[in-house]
Amino acid sequence: MRTFLTLLVFTPCVLSAQTTFEVEVGGSLSAPNNLPYYEPMDLTIEVGDIVEWTSVGGSHNVYAGLDVFPDNPDAFGNGNAAQAPWTFSHTFDAPGVWDYHCTVAFLGQAHATTQFGTVTVLGPNGVRPIATNKAVALYPNPADDVLMLALNGCTGATRVTILSAGGLQLRSQFVQDDRVNEIDVKGLPSGQYFLMMDRGRRNTLLPFVKQ
Repeated sequence: MRTFLTLLVFTPCVLSAQTTFEVEVGGSLSAPNNLPYYEPMDLTIEVGDIVEWTSVGGSHNVYAGLDVFPDNPDAFGNGNAAQAPWTFSHTFDAPGVWDYHCTVAFLGQAHATTQFGTVTVLGPNGVRPIATNKAVALYPNPADDVLMLALNGCTGATRVTILSAGGLQLRSQFVQDDRVNEIDVKGLPSGQYFLMMDRGRRNTLLPFVKQ
């Protein structure tokens, strides 16, 4: 019985343990060998863990807003871009997958072309979260020559437009709801883009990478 009581005392401490993961933020569009970056770009953590971004150079921010990343479970960010040095931390209290990027753009060029990342938060017992019954699915990501846009009905989407990371409209085409649409991305330079879905009164931006 004494051993059992000891386990009851110490188990909550194990469950509440947190790990802080460090991400370095830096780079500049004026430095070809040191373009804007997050390092590491992709993290896999557990519920309750903390991610801390530390800017070591340049002007940057961390943005995971739902207006740009509608599939994120919720939004987080540290506001407008600021010159280094600065730190920003966020605690992830639920499983899910978050995309984020830097919003800085200058003379038609965007940091988000190279400065973007993901945080995957594992569920209980290390279970990796997956999206189910999504109204919209975009794959493969990264894409080569063709991007597939699966619309599972009731989205109201009629047209899509490919935007550069800086927001320039590059090409557009009509799409049909309740089917898988092929989106031609052949000839686009490698980098990050957005697929903007025209849904009548509002648009939805979906990020993707052209390899």
